[in-house]
Amino acid sequence: MNFSKATVIFLFIGSWSWCTAQQSELYHHASKTYLEALDLYRAQHYQTAQQLFHNVELTSADQIIQSNSAFYRAQCAVRLELPVADRLMESFITKYPTSVKQNKAQLQVADYYFKKAKFARALKWYKKVNTSTLNNADLERYRFNFGYTNYSTKNFKVAKQLLLQVEHSENYGSQAKYYLGYMAYSSDDYTGASQYFDQVSNLDYYKTELGYYQADLNFKLGNFEKAIELAKHELDADSKANTSELSKIIGESFFNLKNYKEAIPFLLGYKGKQGKWSNTDYYQLGFAYYKQGDYEGALLEFNKIIGGNNAIAQNAYYHLAECYIRLDKKAEALNAFKTASEMDYNSKIKQDSWLNYAKLSYDIGNPYQPTSEILSSFVKLYPKSPFLETIETLLIDSYISSKNYENALNLLSKNKRPENRIIDQKVSFFRALELYNANKNDQALTLIDRSIAI
Repeated sequence: MNFSKATVIFLFIGSWSWCTAQQSELYHHASKTYLEALDLYRAQHYQTAQQLFHNVELTSADQIIQSNSAFYRAQCAVRLELPVADRLMESFITKYPTSVKQNKAQLQVADYYFKKAKFARALKWYKKVNTSTLNNADLERYRFNFGYTNYSTKNFKVAKQLLLQVEHSENYGSQAKYYLGYMAYSSDDYTGASQYFDQVSNLDYYKTELGYYQADLNFKLGNFEKAIELAKHELDADSKANTSELSKIIGESFFNLKNYKEAIPFLLGYKGKQGKWSNTDYYQLGFAYYKQGDYEGALLEFNKIIGGNNAIAQNAYYHLAECYIRLDKKAEALNAFKTASEMDYNSKIKQDSWLNYAKLSYDIGNPYQPTSEILSSFVKLYPKSPFLETIETLLIDSYISSKNYENALNLLSKNKRPENRIIDQKVSFFRALELYNANKNDQALTLIDRSIAI
């Protein structure tokens, strides 16, 4: 009995010692494997390292080694761009909430995706970072990277808030100012954009990028001579990527300075947005030709925007009509003036088009309505026009030509001007004959007396 108890005790102690030795050996093996995996990770052998980290996490009894292994396994998946990378990192964060690598994990993953220009993924992880635990260097990097990530995903409001915090940073200040300038430029804050761009324009890295923007900014700020100077400098630098846009800036700047001769070759050098010109582009080139006396060239450009119905089209129709007048094509001019007179975008052009439409109608006739109706409409629409007397004279003559003596006489009665005396006498006589033939003798005699009195 004593022998049996001693045997059992001996066997238990031996078994416990064996298990302890086995566990010790297992833990030692796990630690050794962990270090081996860490070396592979640092050597960028991520696939092999990932499997070893996974084995260590399953076998190690040390919670720190377990959590570190889970962390590095997830990091390997990120670098291998495996579909499970995000899930592994989220699993690490959930499974080891007390790990000191929690925040570091999120920042490192975000930074990794940032370097790979995978900004949508980077954005997801930057949002998880707790900035209160970051040192100054990490915080600056976080603010710039997170700011640029928002900039790249067009969330300019958040991007601006973050980049403003590093605009004076030694490491990130210049880049921050460039992107702050670009965001100001994109939101039409040209003064703000100019201020930021000016601060980095002397840096070689940004000179090529800024050349076009600074030229465009000065153009939009109305500094046309400066815009021409900057844009020409960029063209001379053989900036082929922006040749078309730079030509447009120079051409429009000359146009706005009323230097139409210089504007034309640069306006022609513009290739349009996605290879297409807008109505404004055709109008500017046409107007430049018009001002240079090249009416055929102007007609060609103005006719390209005939289908429009806006301020540009109204201007185009008006100057198209003037070109036709210069080329003695009055019928075409009549149609163009008519169209311009029917648009309400520019009241001065509308009135002037009406005037010319009325005068041309009297001159060559009108296929759309009687000339007298057109002239009469102008008188009603523009009673204070400085050309009113001229139109009324034409209207009276139009009434006489169409033997509408009654209306002619009514108009003469309202406008008793000395120069109309002879016309009044003539109209009174012919109207008296009409009334006499209509057996309205009393009215006829009254007009005969009026004609004699004149």
